[in-house]
Amino acid sequence: MRYLSFLAIIIAIALSVGSCKMTSREMTPQDFLKIEDEIATTDLTPEAKEKVAKKYGYSLEQYQSFEEKVRSDKKLQEELGEIRLKSKQQ
Repeated sequence: MRYLSFLAIIIAIALSVGSCKMTSREMTPQDFLKIEDEIATTDLTPEAKEKVAKKYGYSLEQYQSFEEKVRSDKKLQEELGEIRLKSKQQ
């Protein structure tokens, strides 16, 4: 009987660990620009966008969410512009 309850606990732990997602990190403006530049060279399908985002460790949803934030946030647009300008000067 103890063996069965021990086995049940082990199975429960294994299932909970297996179902946990890795915590996703927040997208940085620099990563957004890298992803955006690389996406521009694809066929722009959701699959292609997702593949590029995953290459940099993000989900398509994270990229799209950041993209929406950029459209409405003037400060973020300025920051992205400054980053692009600095990278062109180097």
